[in-house]
Amino acid sequence: MSLALGVSLFSLTIFFGWLSRSYSGIRFHLLKWIFLPTLGYGIALGINCALQLISCGKTNISQIAIGGIPVLISILSFLLVSTIGFVRAPIASVLPALYQPAYGTIIAVAFYMFWAGMFGEAISGGFAQGCGSAS
Repeated sequence: MSLALGVSLFSLTIFFGWLSRSYSGIRFHLLKWIFLPTLGYGIALGINCALQLISCGKTNISQIAIGGIPVLISILSFLLVSTIGFVRAPIASVLPALYQPAYGTIIAVAFYMFWAGMFGEAISGGFAQGCGSAS
C-alpha cells in the first residue's frame, strides 16, 4: 500500500511539473504546496479505507481520517526539506546537464514525494489496520 501512494505522489509531482513547464500560467509551487498534500491525503484515505475493510470487515471513517494525518505531515515535511538546494542537488545531478536547469528541481521534488508517500502510508496503514475505536 505504501508503494502505491509513493508512486502516485511521484507521478503527480512529475505531472504537475510538466504542466508548469508546458503552460506558463501554472505555477509549480502552487501545485506542489496545495494539490500534492490534498491529493496525497485523499489517496491515503482511499487506500486506508480499503485496507481497513479487508482487515476488519468494516470501516471507521473517523479512525481513517485521523490515521491519515501522518501522510499530510510527511508530505509537508518532505516538501519543506526539498526546498533546500543542497538537498535537491544529489538527485538533480543524476540528470544530464542539458535537462538539469529545467527538470532537476521537478525530479528531485518527485523523488522526495515518493519517499514521503512511502513513509506516511507505512505509519498511516498501521492505524487503518487497527479495528478498535479512534479514541
